[in-house]
Amino acid sequence: MSSNKNWKKGLLKTGLPLEFLTSNIFNKLGHEIFGEYPYIRPDESRNLREFSVDLRTWKCMDDDDKLIILSSLVECKYRQPGTSWVFAPYPSETVAIGIMNSTEDLVPYRIESKAVWKFEEKIGYCINGVELTTDGNGNTNGVKHGVFQLKFAMPEFLKNDYENALKVSYSDGRFIDLSFAILVTTADIRLIKSNVTLDDFTSAENIEDVTNLKEAIILNERPGPQLQEFADSIADNFIKEHPDLEKRLSDIDDVLVGKEWKNRSAPDIDTIKRSIGYSAERILIVNYNYLEKTIKNLEKAILKDIKKAKVYGKVLENDEKIDIVKFE
Repeated sequence: MSSNKNWKKGLLKTGLPLEFLTSNIFNKLGHEIFGEYPYIRPDESRNLREFSVDLRTWKCMDDDDKLIILSSLVECKYRQPGTSWVFAPYPSETVAIGIMNSTEDLVPYRIESKAVWKFEEKIGYCINGVELTTDGNGNTNGVKHGVFQLKFAMPEFLKNDYENALKVSYSDGRFIDLSFAILVTTADIRLIKSNVTLDDFTSAENIEDVTNLKEAIILNERPGPQLQEFADSIADNFIKEHPDLEKRLSDIDDVLVGKEWKNRSAPDIDTIKRSIGYSAERILIVNYNYLEKTIKNLEKAILKDIKKAKVYGKVLENDEKIDIVKFE
């Protein structure tokens, strides 16, 4: 019997094996897996269509008198061995950090973020990326497809988390949803070396001469006009659908007291709107071989920050009305 060896290449190219193995890693780390995450967004012709992200994950990080949930949207991109994704490092030492989206602006409860920021700084930030295949061809769209899927999915995902936060009153409202977007690939992830010149590229014998191999990077890009308009429309709809939001934020402002708030701004309507737009800016991109290590390190950082949480008030439900009072 003759065997057809093309099945292997075809199956791998569909990305299904990578999705399956990626979900296994998240499951091993204690995450629930919910399969595809569908959402509606404009296509290239600005017609609304249904798209989807490959996986959605969910994990309770801490339930000691509070409930902190870590969720992720995961897009998987299989590439043939030898393929590289090459990224340019962020051109400034100052970068807007924050891959994590949080609903803590809607509750009188705050967790630290310093450990997660250190996690991000260690990985590093990039702008723009291209794909190089084994035949030497460069593809500027090879990285972008998966990134776009995640960028358009996150604003709606965060809006749903916000809506959930407005309803929660159990455990005195000590409930926070954390979420992030992650792109998992089999391509090598490479970062252009600092201080290289154009002559360095033209004289280089190997890609290793001008790039460093990375386990993961954080892609930090401002949304384009269409994505920004889409994110703003989601934010505007959320604010319109919740006329009580401004009072909720005002009540939280009243309980956020202490020296740590003397030089900090309490959340307001603009904060919420901007955060929905920011959710489309940063994507964690990880080589599959380092996925488990990267998620473990991220979770360790989150747990460190949770240990330094501070409770400022309580969320109480009275006669179908939710009130926020100072913590005594």
